[in-house]
Amino acid sequence: SSGINAEYGYVLQGTIYQAPDLHHVLNSRLAGTLFHLQEALDKTLEMSRYDPNKGHHWSFDPPAPTKEEKLRSEPCSQFQRESVDKLIDILTKKYQHFMLRTGPVVTESQNIKQEPKDEPQR
Repeated sequence: SSGINAEYGYVLQGTIYQAPDLHHVLNSRLAGTLFHLQEALDKTLEMSRYDPNKGHHWSFDPPAPTKEEKLRSEPCSQFQRESVDKLIDILTKKYQHFMLRTGPVVTESQNIKQEPKDEPQR
C-alpha cells in the first residue's frame, strides 16, 4: 500500500496551517505584478501627449493641482489664523505674569554680589 500526499502544511507557534498550492501562489503573485504594471502604464499614458505640430511627445511636468488638493495642502485658512491669533492674545493678557518670568526669581535674601574678575595682564 502506498500513500499520496494531497496537501502540505506548516506549523507556526504550535498552530498547523494548510500550505497553498502552486496555482494559488502563482495567481497571487501575478495579480500583484499586474496591478503594479497597470499603475505604471496609466502613469505613462498620463504623460504622453500629441500635438499636430510636434507629433507625439512626453510631458514630464506635474499636473496642476485641483482646488481640493490646494485646500488640503494649505496649513490653515485665514479664519483659522485670525481665530488662533485672538485666542493667543486673550491668553497672553490673562496669564501675562507667568510669561514675563524668563529667569530664576531672586529675592533680596538671595541677592549675590559678584566681584569683578581681574583680567590677565598682557
